[in-house]
Amino acid sequence: MQATYGIGGYGFLLAPSPACRVMVTEDHELVLLRGPREVARITPGDAYATGEATWISGGMAQFGEGGPVLELAEGVELEAVLVKIDTGLPHVEWSAMATGIMCELPIGVVLVPAAPGDADPFFELHAINGRNEFISFLPQPVSADKIVINPAPYQRLVNQGKVGDMQFTECAYERDGKRWRQIFYAVPTGDAEAVVIRAQAAEPHVELLFQAAQAAATTLVPLR
Repeated sequence: MQATYGIGGYGFLLAPSPACRVMVTEDHELVLLRGPREVARITPGDAYATGEATWISGGMAQFGEGGPVLELAEGVELEAVLVKIDTGLPHVEWSAMATGIMCELPIGVVLVPAAPGDADPFFELHAINGRNEFISFLPQPVSADKIVINPAPYQRLVNQGKVGDMQFTECAYERDGKRWRQIFYAVPTGDAEAVVIRAQAAEPHVELLFQAAQAAATTLVPLR
């Protein structure tokens, strides 16, 4: 099965199964999920991942002396979770890669990958147990400074400004009796290319997703 996204960090370059979702915990562990079930977990070590896996037990492997440890859930085969594992890469925090982009994978949100063959190749970042509360990545064939975000008729403008040189627009609206917020970041990726990062959430997930969206926006870089 072909991977639709990649995960880098702590010396790894991983190609997870497109059936797996991924999240990073407060302890910087990488958790892989299938449905609601945790199927694997990678715990960083004192060193970055190098070499091949050394299997400590039937479901636990370490990558290099003092390196990260991979634990598989009972009955789970490695090939069902990770299509490919490369090691020995430069250290970065856990980061997510899709077609043409890479950004840091924020703590506490769940990466939901594109399915093989989807027209949209980008993953989304979802609030845990949220409904329609997520961060999306929208490529644009224009420079970031030419992007104008106008609130929809049912929305009101809350805030506009810049984080560094990056423009953002924040809107508020009500739906199904709940107060919702959206924020948009226009992230430059080239002279005539940009990615709009959009986060939408209702309480109590607004702060989490807005912080995650800003983290993704400020760490996003193009991959050529």
